[in-house]
Amino acid sequence: MLNRDIVDIVTGMVLAAFGLIIAAYATTHYNLGSLQRMGPGMVPMGVGSLIALLGLMLAIGGTLRTRVEMPTIEWRPLLTILGGLLAFSLAVPRLGLAPAIILLTLISAQADKQLRTKTVVALMVFLVLAAILIFRMALGMNIPIFRWAF
Repeated sequence: MLNRDIVDIVTGMVLAAFGLIIAAYATTHYNLGSLQRMGPGMVPMGVGSLIALLGLMLAIGGTLRTRVEMPTIEWRPLLTILGGLLAFSLAVPRLGLAPAIILLTLISAQADKQLRTKTVVALMVFLVLAAILIFRMALGMNIPIFRWAF
């Protein structure tokens, strides 16, 4: 089925609407201040406006582009990454940060069929060490690294 680049058109319009909602909310609910003394609503309004502008540019580009073939959606990567995030959110309070990161990495690695075991193990080690360094040592957060239920 040949069509205009409907994916870019729809994605751009959704981004533009999302950005406008953010900018409108920030403008109506927060004080914007001035450029010399920015208020709490200045950054969300600016980011929302930027998202809306980029979404509009994406949608316009999609309407000007020649006809393209409609892409097929690959569900496996999306579902495995969402499954990894769900497992992580359920595992952190029960098992601790390190086992949750290992679980997240193992499940999310299934999204890529060509990923090697050594790469996954190296990624797990790096992510666990980075989380310990950032959250425990640098920020001083009291997140349990390991929590045993026994």
